[in-house]
Parts: sequence; C-alpha cells; structure tokens
Amino acid sequence: MTTPSPLWFATRGAGTVALVLLTAVTVLGITGAVGWRTPLWPRFVTATLHRNLSLLAVALLAVHIATAVLDPFAHIGWRDAVIPAGASYRPVWLGLGVLAVELLLSVAITSLLRGRLGHRAWRLVHWLAYLCWPLAMVHGLGTGSDAREAWSVMLDAACTGAVLSAVLWRLRGARVWRPARTYMATTTLMAALVMAAWAADGPLAAGWASRAGTVAAAPSAAPTPAVLRDAVDGTVATRDGVTVIDLRDRRDPSLLVVIRSASASSAPLLRVVRGGATLCESPATVGASVDAACQAGRVHIDISGGPRVVTGELVAWGGAPLP
Repeated sequence: MTTPSPLWFATRGAGTVALVLLTAVTVLGITGAVGWRTPLWPRFVTATLHRNLSLLAVALLAVHIATAVLDPFAHIGWRDAVIPAGASYRPVWLGLGVLAVELLLSVAITSLLRGRLGHRAWRLVHWLAYLCWPLAMVHGLGTGSDAREAWSVMLDAACTGAVLSAVLWRLRGARVWRPARTYMATTTLMAALVMAAWAADGPLAAGWASRAGTVAAAPSAAPTPAVLRDAVDGTVATRDGVTVIDLRDRRDPSLLVVIRSASASSAPLLRVVRGGATLCESPATVGASVDAACQAGRVHIDISGGPRVVTGELVAWGGAPLP
C-alpha cells in the first residue's frame, strides 16, 4: 500500500481516543475508590461516568482492532488480535495491546456479572484494570506510527501525568503504614521514569520501526530480507507551502532521497535519485516514518531531528534498485 487508507486513519484515531478514555476511566476509578465527592459532584456521578466511559472505551477498542485487521498494510490477522504472541508486525508491542484488551474485557464481563460472582471475586479481578493502562500506553508507543509527532508526545505526557497524579494522591490518603506509602509512591515514580527513559531511547528515537519489527511486516509480495540498510542525513525546507526533505546516503553520497509532503493538489511523494538519474518515484505513506514502493521493491525510512537538519535510516527490500 503506497498511500494511507481510511482504515489506517480509523485505526490510529480509535486507538488514540481509546487511550484517552482509558486514562479517564483509570483516574475515575482511583478517585472513586476513596469516595471522593463534592456538593457539585456527588459520588454516584463518578460511578456512572466511570461505567459509561469504560463501555465507550471497549466499543472504540473494537473499532481499533477491526480496522487494524482489515487494513492490509500491517498484515495483522484475527489470530494476532486474540493471541498476544506470534504476530509478524511489531510482535512484542502488539501483544501487549492484546493483553490490555483482554484484561479490560475480563473486568467488564465480571462487572456485568458482579451480582453472581460476589464482591470479593469481583474486586480481585477488578484490580487487573490497573494493569490495562500501562500496557495500553506501552502498546501505543511501541506500535503507533505517530509516536514521535509533537501532538502525540504531549498527549501521552498528559495521560501519564493524570494517572501518576491520581495514584500519588490516592497513596497520600491511603490508610496504610507510612513507610509502606513512601515505598509505593517511590516505586510508582521510578516506574514512570523507567517508562520515560525507554520511550526516549525506543519509540521516540530513530530506527525504532525496524527494531520493533516493522520491516518484518512488509507486504507478502516482498518477504525477502532487507537489501540495503544505510544511515542518511539531510535538510528540511518549505517551498511554496510544501515541505521537502532531502536525504543523502552516508555510505553512498551519490544516492539521494527526496520526500515531498502532501499539498492541496497532490499526495506525499518519494523520489530516489542516484548520480542525477531517478531510480524510482512513488506516492508515499508519511507519518513518524516514510514508506513507499520502489519499482518491484519497497523503501522504509525512519527520520528524526529537525526542524532544519534531520538524520535517519534508509531500509530497502525486495526488488528496490538501491544497492
């Protein structure tokens, strides 16, 4: 696939909104656990909103999963949406998302059967809900094509800050031994710092797509190993309202890649040139990375840096005439 499909946009949008809803559900669950209320916000409002947002999150996750499976780019099958292992597309990070969905479903189902299960059994399963949010966050960072976009980074930071603040506020008022509260608060902060460090060195760094398994998920028409994997660097310029990225191969300076962003009259375009001769020119999928067809093969580029100077990694496989 050389241009984004509606399914691709639907998957990204549903996943992003589902994460926001799951964040709200988690915060409401934490505040509801301590019976927080005000004259303008009685406790039953928190409980009702918590339940309704949980159901809405489940519905959006269903859309997220269905569109991801139907979209041909990532080659995610229904088996991959149920079993958290063995997927060809970013298997570890996709598997964490599957686990998060299954935990959320178990919590939702047991909540509907709460009257038959009893409070103790329901509460035991309900504690699993606290695992859903970090699993969903790591899944989104690990598999999301927009993870390095500024708006996505700010949204993830806001969601993390909201949950972290709620947890610390909950621990502050917990009726437990003070050293135990200090230990739990310290552990929570350390976990947040570890996640931030992993994100900075992983999904937010150059080369993550290939490290996460994106190249292995190339279309079945080009299953051969990568025939080229080179570092590139270049510049970014805006010309007549269109952003143009010029990248030069560090190993082969005669190889130049030009990426033009979408304009009002045309889709994103990738052009590969060697020694002044155009090797291929094709519409491109442009997000946190760039994907395009190149004759009988395919090209994938991770880009980082900016706003004027960028670096990245160029990967080609199949019949791409780049080596």
